[in-house]
Amino acid sequence: MNSVFTKHADVNPPSSRRIFLKGNVKKGKKIGLNRTNARTAWVFLTPVFLLLFTFLTLPAINSFRLSVSQWPGLGPLKYVGADNFRKVFSEGKLSHSVFVTFFYSFSVSLLVVAMAAIMASAVSSGIRGGKFMKVVWFFPGIAPPTAVAIFWSTSLQPYTGIVNAILNTIGLGDEFAPLASEETAIYPIILVSVWASVGFAFLVLLGATESIPVSLREAAFIDGANVWQHFTKITLPLIKPVLLTIFTLEFIWHVNGFTMIWAMTQGGPGFATEILPIYAYKEAFVFARFGTAAAISVLVGIFLVILGALSTRLSRSGQLE
Repeated sequence: MNSVFTKHADVNPPSSRRIFLKGNVKKGKKIGLNRTNARTAWVFLTPVFLLLFTFLTLPAINSFRLSVSQWPGLGPLKYVGADNFRKVFSEGKLSHSVFVTFFYSFSVSLLVVAMAAIMASAVSSGIRGGKFMKVVWFFPGIAPPTAVAIFWSTSLQPYTGIVNAILNTIGLGDEFAPLASEETAIYPIILVSVWASVGFAFLVLLGATESIPVSLREAAFIDGANVWQHFTKITLPLIKPVLLTIFTLEFIWHVNGFTMIWAMTQGGPGFATEILPIYAYKEAFVFARFGTAAAISVLVGIFLVILGALSTRLSRSGQLE
């Protein structure tokens, strides 16, 4: 059988494969875009590079320049070297803000990925009302974050909020005020952030789930796999690179999640919900310490770049497996 296969494979190979046969490519000749196509590609890519340089590279350079300077908001910059970074690390607020940022971002990202994966698997399996869920779960994602934050912060107000009105009707009182306590303020913000973010992750994971071959699902059910085994043994391993990408994106977005928390608590009560962007904002626009704020932003940016690079590497290695 091998000789027959070899014999037929050597006769009249397809034209799309002939270029890879020995002798058809000259030694030292590169395979790729010709000069005309390369020029055309550069013509279309140049505006993109200019936009990236203008709105990404230049602000990053200016942020680093400001992080090694002292500037109250007016006048010239005064170079101070690494003093701003030493000041940031010597203050106790940084460690607290880092902890709050990681706790908030990790909790939201994990809950979003878990909920989106379960919802996508349920809809992909043909659950009743799946089309309705596709629309309903995406609505919070298109709402402005400020509007979402104001709606929920108003709803959680004691005595007058809709949440307390519902609790009062079932006999639990109307004095529930989680945003007013340092111990509980972060938890409603996490839940609201998950509610607002799960729609995007749901749609992305739904596309990944529906790309799984139907033959694998049918074979699993024929072998007697239940719903949970199908979800854990087939769905999750096959969409693992997408799960990692979504988790990383959600984590990065919520590390920079200034709008939601600022509109709900402004980092309070006290410093209970003061994540790093709010810490940097107060340093700049409340205390007029723009150099310290820039140093915080540079540290956050370096961390996110490293995180993105590691996530990309892990995602590629998962795809190769």
